[in-house]
Amino acid sequence: MADRRLHEFVRALRGAQIRISPVEVEEALRAAALIGYHPREQFRETLAQTLVKAQVDRARFDQCFDDFFHFESIEADGDEDAEVGALPDTTDVDTGDLSEATANLIAQSPEQLTQSLAEAAAQQDFTAMQVITQQGLFARQLVMNMGMGSVDDDILRLAASPRRRDQNRAEQLRDWRQQVRERASQYVRRQFELHGRAHGRALREHSMRAAPFRELREYHQIQDLVRRMARRLAALHQRRQKRAKRGAMDARRTLVSSLRYNAVPVQLHWRERRKLKSKVYVICDVSGSVREAARFLLQFLYAMNDVLPQVRSFAFAARFDEVTDDFRQYNPEVAVGRILDRVSGSGTDYGYMFESFQEVCGREIDRRSTVIILGDARNNDLPAGEEHLAEISRRARQVFWLNPEHPSRWNSGDAIMAKYEPYCRAARRCASLNDLSRFVDYLLRALNNSQ
Repeated sequence: MADRRLHEFVRALRGAQIRISPVEVEEALRAAALIGYHPREQFRETLAQTLVKAQVDRARFDQCFDDFFHFESIEADGDEDAEVGALPDTTDVDTGDLSEATANLIAQSPEQLTQSLAEAAAQQDFTAMQVITQQGLFARQLVMNMGMGSVDDDILRLAASPRRRDQNRAEQLRDWRQQVRERASQYVRRQFELHGRAHGRALREHSMRAAPFRELREYHQIQDLVRRMARRLAALHQRRQKRAKRGAMDARRTLVSSLRYNAVPVQLHWRERRKLKSKVYVICDVSGSVREAARFLLQFLYAMNDVLPQVRSFAFAARFDEVTDDFRQYNPEVAVGRILDRVSGSGTDYGYMFESFQEVCGREIDRRSTVIILGDARNNDLPAGEEHLAEISRRARQVFWLNPEHPSRWNSGDAIMAKYEPYCRAARRCASLNDLSRFVDYLLRALNNSQ
């Protein structure tokens, strides 16, 4: 039971966005078994020492601890929290012909009744609560676990009696039952705040990841989500790099060194891989139809400085310009605003863009270069300039094209994707954060394999 409660507490902490590894959970379980659960402050500090890694998380840990171990606090302190509200004293209720279960319940002091409520709560799994409408069901289960079903039966029986005295007792029992229910509802609401928020946050993040870029401005937490997705991908890529850096086993050197240990391969030798620094060039169409996708692509890539240190970015619409320094000097919101002021306008010209990019970076493009183009390929019936893209593709290691439109529209109207696609290693749809995350993961794997 104690281990289950601690696991539920860890889930509540994770729901409060405190990162906890399985190893840390095991350490917390062992520490709690060693130190014990009382006194309360010693138990709190024990868990904090094993589960909290950053000082900024301590306040959220303390709040979760107070909310989660609320009943345990009352039992230990022997004092009711005034904020929660005291349970009624039922010493004046006549228990004459009531059932044994009901008589036992109403004979309890408020402190004993609180302990009964805590014991009933310990039997329930409140982590299953996902939506606010489940609170009533869980509160009902909580009071039934206390044995309140017998109270309901006695109230019905007394209310049906023709005697005035029985009807008054039924009214007293209703008042008492209502106060117990309110107390149970308060506890369930607190548990929903702990566990339901995590489900709600996960649901919101799932919606944001799948929503089209143009709808993401409605979400206030979107910048934080982009940063967390980028950090997660960067950490995953760094682990892959660490494994890949070791290379394949050098069987010859391993066998030779084993001769010193009676042919036992005590020391393993690995072939070190020659590491080439990749260069990434990002060209974004920032005209009205593609602007939001470009904003998130650039934010995503610049949030991954640890694994993509050499990114040069360019934007174009009516004009073409390099925007690398804008993202290095300003936060993403300010940088995007400055870029749009500088290059936005009507008349997107992809032919002019490819020619300009070739003039600026043509000599730098080599087999270490990856070029990413984000645009809808709608060229306003202007010359396509595919010969410039062909030359870029010939010199670079790989060219990727991201198009926010559905593939069925890639060649409709003034869109000329068919002219550019043959010169790209891959052309993918990129209309949401999920698409963007999958592409960046694919890009990092491609860069890792090219090293």
